[in-house]
Amino acid sequence: MTSMPLTQQRLARAFVDLARSPVTEPSDPAGLLASLAAHATELLGDCAAIVLYVPDEHTPAQVAGTGEELMRLAQDAADLSEGPGREACRTGRPVPDTALDGEQARRDWPRYTARARQLGYGRTAALPLHVGDDTLGALVLLGRGGTPLPAELLALGQSLTDAAGWPLERDRRLRETRALADQLGQALTSRIVIEQAKGTLAARLSITVDEAFRLLRSHARSNRRRLTDVAREVVERRLEVPAE
Repeated sequence: MTSMPLTQQRLARAFVDLARSPVTEPSDPAGLLASLAAHATELLGDCAAIVLYVPDEHTPAQVAGTGEELMRLAQDAADLSEGPGREACRTGRPVPDTALDGEQARRDWPRYTARARQLGYGRTAALPLHVGDDTLGALVLLGRGGTPLPAELLALGQSLTDAAGWPLERDRRLRETRALADQLGQALTSRIVIEQAKGTLAARLSITVDEAFRLLRSHARSNRRRLTDVAREVVERRLEVPAE
């Protein structure tokens, strides 16, 4: 059996690495972002690659990439809310290959464009990082000189970016499921405690279960306490709820 060419092996390894990259926290998937930036840099020719991640409007943007100057450019762009990465995040659509010495770049991203050109970059594009129906980041590509970025290169970059979005979406759904399970578990526990308290109070005061529930609820409201806490104290015999 013949082996895959080296380029195919590298490509396959990149997708496997992205699929298995750990996501420790939804707001801090550092390993996944670093993996995307590294593989994009390796596979996309002479392009420099930066990953921008903006999980929500309350969390500072994160960047990943290689090289001190490139990372400073990426962080400055994030802080200034400027550049192709921010545009891709905002619109959810790719920013096509754009000349940094063109009128559009100078008009839309004046500070970013000036900094990028000082570093020797002449072209840029940004590919949105989709997480489910949301766009939470972008892969930003920078090419030196004035040669346009090839369409096939941008297509590969988008595929890598989409692959990085899958574990983020999987992790988000898992966390949402766990949160829902916790909420349902807490609701069930609260319900059980309240039912126990109703029975305990009904037996103690020789009243009906419905009357016991009204007493519990009235006591909780008048003392501005959670019904579950009052019920638990009744069951544990740490609270006497008087009859009306």
